[in-house]
Parts: sequence; structure tokens; C-alpha cells
Amino acid sequence: MTLLIAIMSFANFVFYPLVIGTIIAFVIEQILRQVGNQYDPVAVKKVEIAMRVRKYFWRQAWLFNLIWFSAYLILMIVNRPERQMMPDMIWQG
Repeated sequence: MTLLIAIMSFANFVFYPLVIGTIIAFVIEQILRQVGNQYDPVAVKKVEIAMRVRKYFWRQAWLFNLIWFSAYLILMIVNRPERQMMPDMIWQG
């Protein structure tokens, strides 16, 4: 259980910088698309690199998000409360 909490803490720690990196990479990619010429091979290469970086950050953010949710689900299954017996009551009706 401690391992799952540590994994969730690490995934939570890594998720937000990856999302911020994705947003920054998206902005840089859009700037390069607007500034560059589509017939210039150097500008096209820069856009491709920015696009690969954005996709990498996006995939890593999703991966760590899925790791966090799966660890959370496992913790909820493991730590669910035990069923309590019904009290011995006499029905009065």
C-alpha cells in the first residue's frame, strides 16, 4: 500500500510539469508555423521537431495520469471497508 501511495505521489508530481510542457510546446509549434515558410525545409524541420516534442509531452502526461488512476483504483479496492453484520433487531410492526 505504501508503494502505491509513493507511485501516486510521483505520478502527481510529474503530471503538472508535463501538462505545462505540452502547452508551451503547443504555443512554440504554433509560432513556428506562423513565422516559417512551408516551402523552406529548415522551417518545416523546426515545426516537425516542435510537433514531436508536443506529442511526447502529451503522451507522457496521459501515461502518468493513467498510472495515477490505476493506482487509485487499486487502493480503493484494497481499502474498501468490510461489510458489517446487521444488528440483531426484533421487528415491531
